[in-house]
Amino acid sequence: MNNTGWVENKSNKNNMEKNTKKYWQYLVIAWCIHNLEEGLTMSKWLEVNEMRIPPAQFIPLSTLQQSLPVALIIATLALIVIPIFAIYKKWDIRLFGIVLGICLINAIGHILTSVAIADYSPGVVTGILLNLPLSLFILKQLFNHNLLKNFTWFHILAYGAIGLILSVSVVWVLAFSLNFIGR
Repeated sequence: MNNTGWVENKSNKNNMEKNTKKYWQYLVIAWCIHNLEEGLTMSKWLEVNEMRIPPAQFIPLSTLQQSLPVALIIATLALIVIPIFAIYKKWDIRLFGIVLGICLINAIGHILTSVAIADYSPGVVTGILLNLPLSLFILKQLFNHNLLKNFTWFHILAYGAIGLILSVSVVWVLAFSLNFIGR
């Protein structure tokens, strides 16, 4: 292994594939731990911060406490499927860059939320300790090895922000849907 963390092989292509698979796995593990933190702390946090969250002003707190963690579990399971297709179907590595951008923006969002409310927010610990450093490390490796084909940090952050908005929207739609199904 060289000083950049990349395993040195005879073939750069094998090297890239081996590390990309490994990094996808690390990212999925980090994301599952992150969503576990959110799921375990969300209910109590919603109770304390109910009026600070715009959707909570329109939806009963008990509904959010019951359906949001389930929606997070469903979204986490969906996230596990993406790398399987990406690795075995040999999807463009820029998709990985976008997913890393989502993780990066998500971690920054947790930090900003905690600063704005001057308190803990669900996901901030793993956002700071796992998702932020892991995303930055992997993105740096991908950029250093010119694997993101015409992508810049701007692309990663812009597409990451769009991806995060879409994925958070999916979680909220799932939460609302689970609420209606449960009635």
